[in-house]
Amino acid sequence: MFDINQHTAKISNESIEAIIKPTFEFFEKSPFYQLDNLPYFEGAGVYALFIKSTANTCYEGHLPAMYPIYVGKAVPTGARQGFSNGAGKQLRNRLVKHLSSIKQADNLNESEFLCRFMIIEGTASDMISAIESYLIRQYSPLWNSYIDGFGINAPGAGRFNQQPSEWDTIHPGRGYAKLLRGAPRDVSNIIQKIVNYKLRFQK
Repeated sequence: MFDINQHTAKISNESIEAIIKPTFEFFEKSPFYQLDNLPYFEGAGVYALFIKSTANTCYEGHLPAMYPIYVGKAVPTGARQGFSNGAGKQLRNRLVKHLSSIKQADNLNESEFLCRFMIIEGTASDMISAIESYLIRQYSPLWNSYIDGFGINAPGAGRFNQQPSEWDTIHPGRGYAKLLRGAPRDVSNIIQKIVNYKLRFQK
């Protein structure tokens, strides 16, 4: 007879908290850097993006300044195959890629964006995805949890019939998004999601 208990790992919430919560507390004390003026560094880990001022953007009045707008991760090269090629510029490269997206947007100013990041080394790098998920649960960042499309990659050949993402709809400018031939999204629906996001801070 099948017994689900023989397949269910018994890992307590307390055990997870004991590992991840200290990393979250460390992350919250890490310094900020201008996204368009990053220091040189190597390593993989997690990061968050912040906008200093929402003035003259679609977020004005809806998103608190200096609240995480996006959380992401960069894993070591080879991590998905079960091995690592050692230190590289994975985390910095990911931030530079995001800077490029923001620069291409017609209605965002890259100088308004800051980031903070946490490098995770050695065997602990196996926890990068779990730590990213923890950060997203803690912050519920707008560009993760409400508006999709910021962190996506350009579609491959033959896949340009898809819709532009929500992010590309309200922040047009990325080169590949201009080539997408799918039906446009309703901007008013996306703006309503931003308004609803504001309401979560008033509860």
